Amino acid sequence: MGVERFRGESAPNAEMKCLCVLVMDVSGSMEPCIEELNDALRNFFKDIEYARGLPESTKDQLEICIYAFDEEVMLKRNPCLLKPGEVPAKLNQRGSTTESVAALRAAIQMVEDRKEFYKDTGQPYYRPWIVFMTDGEPYPYRENEIAEIEEQIRLDEKAKKYRIMGLGVGENISEKTLRRLTNNNARKLKGTNFGAFFDWLSNSMGIIVSSKPGQKVDISAGSDEWMSKFDDFEV
Repeated sequence: MGVERFRGESAPNAEMKCLCVLVMDVSGSMEPCIEELNDALRNFFKDIEYARGLPESTKDQLEICIYAFDEEVMLKRNPCLLKPGEVPAKLNQRGSTTESVAALRAAIQMVEDRKEFYKDTGQPYYRPWIVFMTDGEPYPYRENEIAEIEEQIRLDEKAKKYRIMGLGVGENISEKTLRRLTNNNARKLKGTNFGAFFDWLSNSMGIIVSSKPGQKVDISAGSDEWMSKFDDFEV
């Protein structure tokens, strides 16, 4: 697809862009916490729009893309800056299967396409982020597909094509599988504390857009509110 996906779109400004792709499980087992997730997403958008605790430039640099997945992969928001007063599309729990691998493939392709767009329009950019959120294993479980995406992500991260992070929700999450799908970069959410997670994410994005490319930054502040262990990221 490449830049064809974004035909007709022009660069909104010359600021260095930071892309964050959210990949969120909405299969049947997510039903008990889907409204909390929606509330946290709405507040995440407000934090960015109103620069609540963030550098003012964040809203001119941070592009958000959203995928939801169950038995299919649904693009809920194309990557772009937030629009004034924008509210994220509501996530609805539905379906019984969990096509995690297909969702990750879609997110990776989106990252590559958006980077081509940045290059084509002369926009500098930070290494994109993919945040993969799920409460269980891929279902149906296909070992060959998992092994294939595991190797692709390992090589992509080694080449610094993007930074991926896995967030496990609930007590049925398979830490082993989540680590395989995120190059060992997996964390577990405390309860359903999505609000604290997205507070941390918006603050982290604000720190990143204030940094120099390749600079190692500390984004650990606030992480203890939503997880029990944290390793520094290099961005």
